[in-house]
Amino acid sequence: MLIRSIEQTSSGVYKLTPDTGSAFFLRTAYLSQLDEASLQSAPRSFTETESEELLTAALAYSAECAAMAYLGRAEHCRASLCAKLLKKGVERQAATAALDYLESIGYIDDRRFAGAWLRSRAIDHTEGRIRLRAELAARGIGSRTAEAALDEFFGDRDEQELCLRAYRKFAKSKGDPLKIRAALLRAGFSPRLIRRCASPSSAADISGV
Repeated sequence: MLIRSIEQTSSGVYKLTPDTGSAFFLRTAYLSQLDEASLQSAPRSFTETESEELLTAALAYSAECAAMAYLGRAEHCRASLCAKLLKKGVERQAATAALDYLESIGYIDDRRFAGAWLRSRAIDHTEGRIRLRAELAARGIGSRTAEAALDEFFGDRDEQELCLRAYRKFAKSKGDPLKIRAALLRAGFSPRLIRRCASPSSAADISGV
């Protein structure tokens, strides 16, 4: 491949214009064998292997730009971003490289995403750890990351108090103890917590929760 011009557009990002075809952009972080010094002069020819590396880096940078467009609208976890990139037609190798880079510079952080999601979820839902763990897993959050986020979340909240709050809500709408228990189980509270909330002493205090 003959590159007629090479222009640095920002830190680590270059615009390359070949003698045939359209110009393309790449980030040097996506290069494995070539380095920034190899992009300092033009015109110059690149070998077939080097040309493939340039095009692979260009695809990764394109994936990065697409990911940043999604991140500009809302926080995403890695799994959801990957799914959106693949649906958009981005090659998996390019998506992986781009997400690795964005993760390395802190633009993607599943722990941060999980914490923000839990706080937002708590505004309109009263749920226990089991349900929240499942919801995080459904969003592609790994088990270790999810547990760390849940530990932090419940470090500021008493799960038994949340269970009591949910018990009071379901007691008013359902009445039947079996239906209340089923609703609390669906909300993700453990059988142990549900038994505590259904105990006579807790039931007597529900009006004050």
